[in-house]
This record gives sequence, structure tokens and C-alpha cells, in this order.
Amino acid sequence: MFLQVTDASAMMATPQPFDTPVPEAWLAPLTRFLTGLNVADAVATAELSRAVALQNQAGGPEMMIIRVRHKEACTVDEDECLTIIAHIENNELVSDAMFFAGDKISYGDHKPQLPGVRSLPIFFYSRHQVVAVVVTAKGLVITGHPAP
Repeated sequence: MFLQVTDASAMMATPQPFDTPVPEAWLAPLTRFLTGLNVADAVATAELSRAVALQNQAGGPEMMIIRVRHKEACTVDEDECLTIIAHIENNELVSDAMFFAGDKISYGDHKPQLPGVRSLPIFFYSRHQVVAVVVTAKGLVITGHPAP
């Protein structure tokens, strides 16, 4: 007797808001970065922003996903805000990618078929779009799709 495996749809957890404050060690570099973007009141903005660690399976420095919470960095309804994937280098925040995305996040449970893929996808949800991020051996791949 042989058991045949059939394809199955992935099961994903319900998207959750990422609402953890930016870690203390990242606040000063983030403040300087925001100042360089001419964000008004960069200190308060850094303190109001939210973050989640990104497991960099490609190796390299610790990475963080930061949602900048400021009226100049968000849509009018605050559904989408500037989202930065970054690392610290010589005590400065270095952006690996910046894009607008929603504040709800979930993680895929299988690696996509993509050359050099090193991570499960991370999904950001807003009312209008879903943004997916995948770490590859040569950098980040970011895609966006209309929300279902």
C-alpha cells in the first residue's frame, strides 16, 4: 500500500498588530535617521514608533522592522505607515528597505520558490494591500498585492 501526499493550502495565523516599542539601543540611531529624513520632532517619533526583530537567515547583523508612527510618515487614516527594515552599523541605522505597509503582521509557514530564499515570508496587512517580504541571499524581495 502506498500513501500519496496531496498539496494542501498553507495555514497562517491571524495577523496581529506589531506594537512593541523600539528597543532602547535602537532609539538614538533611529532618531538620527528620522532627523535625516526631516521628520519633525524625531525624538518623540522614535519613541512612538513600533518595532519587531527580523530573523536574518542570510547571516549578517541583527535586523529590525520599524513602523514609523508620525503624521508625515503615514496615510491620512494611518492605515499604512512608513516601514523600515534596518540594521545598525557604526552606531547608525542603515535602511535595507523602506515601504508603506499596514500595522498587522503574520508569518508564512513555507518558503516560496525564489532563488536564494533564506526566510519564510513576512506579511504586512492594511485595509488596501498586503505587502510580503522575503530575505534572500542577496537582499530583500518585497511585493505588494491588493487586500482580499
